[in-house]
Amino acid sequence: MLDNKEEKKGFWSTLFAPKKNSSCCCGSQTEVVPEEVEKADAPSCCCCSAASGAKVIKVLGTGCSGCKALYATVQEAVAQLGIDATVEKEEDLQQIMAYNVMSLPALVVDGRVVSKGQKLTVEQVKELLR
Repeated sequence: MLDNKEEKKGFWSTLFAPKKNSSCCCGSQTEVVPEEVEKADAPSCCCCSAASGAKVIKVLGTGCSGCKALYATVQEAVAQLGIDATVEKEEDLQQIMAYNVMSLPALVVDGRVVSKGQKLTVEQVKELLR
């Protein structure tokens, strides 16, 4: 039997772990971040990525074919629009759960979830990025 609850760190304990509220650096939004997730690994806020001028686009998924397809679609849409953006794949389940997303693949633009559980076309992605 486990005497120390800190030893128990599996999927379910992470899912139901106590969460804390943290606000964006400008105070415009509040996000729920698991306590295990360090501040540097937490989802970036809208104002920090906007200050640098480049969009931060994340495709959340576990590596399935739908997630890989959305990643390729997003890269194509960014190339067609010619915008300054960083496209990242996020496959870490703890980081995905920090966005409170249960349907994958999901698309996050500048820290805001704009689509979840859908396979988007290039035109749909372009519309979300505008």
